[in-house]
Amino acid sequence: MRDHRAIREFAAAHGWTFTTSPEDHEAILERLRGEPFHPEPPEPSPYLVLGRRRHRLSPVMRGACDGGSAVVFLYTAEQEILDDGFGRRGRETSAYWGAALVDLPVRVPRLQLTPRTAVRPSRPGIATAAPRVAERFHVHTDDPVWAARVTRELAPIKLDGGGRAWRISGTTILTWEHALTGPPRIPLDRVDAALAELALIAGRLSPPAQGTRAGDGPH
Repeated sequence: MRDHRAIREFAAAHGWTFTTSPEDHEAILERLRGEPFHPEPPEPSPYLVLGRRRHRLSPVMRGACDGGSAVVFLYTAEQEILDDGFGRRGRETSAYWGAALVDLPVRVPRLQLTPRTAVRPSRPGIATAAPRVAERFHVHTDDPVWAARVTRELAPIKLDGGGRAWRISGTTILTWEHALTGPPRIPLDRVDAALAELALIAGRLSPPAQGTRAGDGPH
């Protein structure tokens, strides 16, 4: 309840709405297609986990952001364990992310940047026209030529920013942060900086040159 009170105050200060109702969450979930919310199918394993996987958004804030619109929320992926090969049944494990998305003024191809870590991604990235960006981020895209131009133009933003992961697809730009420790909550102290970076990126984007294919929508 204390967290919800802080979120209500934060939303009110920004002129945003705040809700815990799931009535429009399915529409938001469709805009999250891709890692880490809808991961690629895992490699075959002899330890099959049987159980339902659920997605939940709560709480959700939405409102205006630099002339566009933004949605900020806590995303929960719940996995009910019925049988994992070790005799565990009926338990539930969860993973949490604080996330934000901003509407884009133009439709663009899919482009994802995630910070490089010791854990390699499930698929290799691409080389870009901005080597310094490629040194710090894994880059995935549906249009390498367009992505090379965009990463070159956005290099100062990404190199001077907080190293956040983000993905653009269709008419949405999204960023996320894994809630690793403590009670899962939206990191209110970092929301404004995250949205400012997304808005700055959105304002610098331009559609692909004629003859290249823009993204057909979220993936």
